[in-house]
This record gives sequence, C-alpha cells and structure tokens, in this order.
Amino acid sequence: MASDQMQPGVGYGAELVGLSVLAEGPFTGRPPSVATVRVPLERVRSGPLGARLDVRVRRPGQEEARPVSLSLDGALWGIDDVPPSEDLEALLADSRFLAQHVYGVASDTLQEFERTMGRRLSWASGHRLQIDAYAPVDFRETGYDPVSKAIRFGHRADPRAPRHVPMALYRDLVAHEVTHAILDGYRPRWADAKALLDGFALHEAIADLTAMLSVFSSAGRVEQMLSAAGPKAGRDIDEKILRSGLFGLADGLFSRGAVRRPLDRSVPLEWQLDPEPHARGEVVVQAVLNTVLSLWKQRLDYPGGRASRYQIAESGARVGQQVLRMVLRSLAYLPPVDPTWTDLLRAILASDLVMMPEDAPPRPAFGADGHAKGYRETLRDAFWDIDLSTDPDARLDGLDNLEGLRYPVRLSALASDPEEVNRFIWANPRLMRAMDLDEEAGVRVERVRPTVRVAPDGFVVSEICASFVQEVTLTRREARDRLGLRTEAEYITVRGGATLRFDEGGRLCFAALKPVMDAQRQRERAETAHAEREAGGGAPAGFHTSGEREDPAGS
Repeated sequence: MASDQMQPGVGYGAELVGLSVLAEGPFTGRPPSVATVRVPLERVRSGPLGARLDVRVRRPGQEEARPVSLSLDGALWGIDDVPPSEDLEALLADSRFLAQHVYGVASDTLQEFERTMGRRLSWASGHRLQIDAYAPVDFRETGYDPVSKAIRFGHRADPRAPRHVPMALYRDLVAHEVTHAILDGYRPRWADAKALLDGFALHEAIADLTAMLSVFSSAGRVEQMLSAAGPKAGRDIDEKILRSGLFGLADGLFSRGAVRRPLDRSVPLEWQLDPEPHARGEVVVQAVLNTVLSLWKQRLDYPGGRASRYQIAESGARVGQQVLRMVLRSLAYLPPVDPTWTDLLRAILASDLVMMPEDAPPRPAFGADGHAKGYRETLRDAFWDIDLSTDPDARLDGLDNLEGLRYPVRLSALASDPEEVNRFIWANPRLMRAMDLDEEAGVRVERVRPTVRVAPDGFVVSEICASFVQEVTLTRREARDRLGLRTEAEYITVRGGATLRFDEGGRLCFAALKPVMDAQRQRERAETAHAEREAGGGAPAGFHTSGEREDPAGS
C-alpha cells in the first residue's frame, strides 16, 4: 500500500518539482524537443488524481481508463520525473509519460493564472477538473465541454507515426483547453447561452495566447525555433525571421504545420462582425503577438542583445512572459457579463498601471519618434492597428462620477462577505444610478476575493475584487416602455453587472460597469444578438467548430 505520510510539521504548497513535458508535440524535433515545467508538490493518488486535477488515461486498445502512478515507488507525496522515450513508437505507447505530460502542463497553466492574478481559481465543475488524456473519441472531438465541464483529448492516425497519436501530447493544446476550463469557472457568463459572440471570441483569444506564449516562454524552445527560422544568430536577425514560424497553435499537428498562425493573416476590415469566434479572437491575438515582437526588437537593440542566439531567445521569452502576464492580470478587471475588446484593452492598461506605475521600456532603445516605448504604449499602438483604442484622456479606473461614496465601518467584512458588498451597493445611490439597477430586483454578488501580488519594485499590491450581476425579467410591454425593446416573447430577461476593485484601505479604486436598465445599451445588445443569430445561428454550443481541426492537405 502506498505511503500516505510526509515529514511531520512540513507545510505543503511551497515546494516545486520539475516535470519533463514535450516542448510542443511529438513531431517537433528528432527526437521530440523536451521542456521542464515546475509544478507544486502535492499528494497525488494513482490516476493521477490530485487536489485540482483528475487525469484519466486509457491505454491504446483498452476500453477503460486505468490509474497511472506518477511515483515510481508508489509514495503519495512523491512525483518522479521520467523523461520521454526518444523512440517515436515507444513515446506514443507510453501511457505513464502521457499522464505526466498532461498533469504537468495542466498544473503549470493553472499555476500561471493563479500566480499572476494573486488568488486561487475554481473550476466550473467543482474542486477538480477531469481530463481524459486518451479518450475513445475522434481527434475532432478534442476539447473542453461546457456541459460536462470536462476535457477530453482524442487521437488520430498519422502517416508519420506507426500508431495513433494522442492529441494530449501537444503541449499548447492542453494549455488551450485548460484555459477554457479556467475561464468558464472564473466568468461563466462570458460564454453561456445568453452571451454575445465577443464573449466566446475572448475565450478563444485568451486560450490561444496562453497556449502560444506558454511554449514561447521557454528560452530553449525559442532558440530551437530560431535555429530553424534563420541560419545565423548575428545582426541579420530581423523582423522577418522573428515572424517566421515562431507563433502557432499545435505546431506539427498536421504535416502542413500548425492549426493557426495569427501572424500569417491580414486583418479584415470588418473583423469584429465575423460570425466565427476563432476568427475574431485571432485578430486580437495578432495584436498582442505584434506587441511581443516590437518589444523583443527593442531588447535586441540593447548593447549585447544579439551576442548569441541564446541571448536573442532569452530576450524574446522574457518579453513573451511579461506580455502574457499583462493579459492574464486584466481578467480580474473585466466585467462579469458582455465583455468587449475595448474592455479588454482598458483592463490590460489599468491592471498593468497598478503593478507598474511607470511605463518603462524593456530596454533603452529608441524609436523613430525619439523616445523609448514602454509596454503599455506599444500595446496601445498594436491595438490601434486593428482599430481598437481607448480615449487617452479618459480615466482608466472607470470612477467618473463615483467619487464620495459611503463605505462600511468594518472594512474587513468587505473583503470576504458578499452581503457586505450588497450593503455597499445599496448604501450608494450614485453607484446604483451608474449601473441603472432596478431597485426592486435583487443583486447577486457572485464573488468577493482578496488578491495579493508582488510588483516588480518589491511592493505588495493588495486589493479586494468583487463582482455582481443583476437580471431583470420584464413583460413585453415593460420591455417596450422602459427600454424601447421590441420582442415577440411574453417575457424578456435583461442583465448587467460590474466588477469592483477596492484598495487595501477599502476604497473603490476601479470599476467596470455594464448597466442593467440602460435603454441604449440594451437596445444595442439586442440588435447585436439579432445580427449574430441571422449570421451564424447565435451563441455557439461549445468552443470548437466543426472542421477547425480538419487537415485540408489530407495528411
């Protein structure tokens, strides 16, 4: 029987263990390139089954999943790293490494979100996320299921391999699907049956960025990609080489290359009207990746920045990780319903301003206008190129007309008690008017969580994040008289919500509002929903469309 003991008096959660995972997939490199992720050491039962993850592996040719131990001696507090086989056939048949790879990538992805956002994140399914690493399904059915709240990875025949290839061996696909699960648990209304397509597209954009930049954050892997992209590592490393093949989702899945390469496509004029969520999200992904490239070039212009290929790769990996964290931090600054791309840009800028009051450039390199561009300025420029911007004179904190609010005497209750947040809302008619709340309808405070983050200057940033939603059901006549909405249904439900952030002194320091009974907003939303239904049938049933993972080359 496996030992269930660890050293008495020793805490858990601080120790990290390194696990080998495939850097991208089984066809990237000969033998496949390997990366190391460092994940928290925890008590893991055979499965592997931990506090947050339930990974199930069905061996090829078997109908039922059989538990796999990550400990060579069966100890529950031991996770042993076993490198993958260099032989492709042996690798594809190794269920133990498949379990280690999926567990490692999923843990690393969750840890990146929690470390960046400064708080624990819950799954929509409860305490554990179920991941079927080798499910008996076609590879086209791979993905996170918003109904069962689980992830399943299929497998596919490939002429390059002697046996079926598990989709879960692609690191970025695992990170992509786990990100969907994280977002579904964090903001379930972004992609529910009442959501607009921008919510689904935001899901796809965040999932793609997490997947691509988690691979890109490995300096060793970037160095390998640069080796394949250009023959030299000197001063001839230009933007063309930096763009060539460095960013792709599921690279090597098909013989033609990756599933998606955002930098390879041009931006359509009316991309925000595209009925396909992936297509909308891919444009924003392109803007963020262009930000990475611009900042990376600044670092390379620093003396010694091009001294070696590894120096170039390390600079890119650092910039990629910093930009990814800017995006992930912004999630806590977005409204709980109906997020837009402008909301995302504002949230990225506002959340980064809290952590980095000075918009310092990555290196003191100068642009054509004579000054070094910082991270936020570079990001603004990239979003401007896709026709997205915020008013430079507007307040990023959203506190226009929200000064002079009343606050509770017991500030500590505001950090943990949803009822205290509800009382705060009720005690401030100014906030209620800004939200156009219906005073007769209830307000649902969905979460109240403290967040603690350490800024680059060493200071601790401590805030309280609260979000609430209100849904109001109106008769056909009430909808017409109060909001100017025309509907065939007897009843219609409208909703809105807000994210409120309080500083360590308990004062409101940020607000992202989606007013409830705002006639103009609700009419515009209804028109958008109608246009989306006409164009593509309304909200998608899931996060993946048919044909998304088809191989047009037939490989």
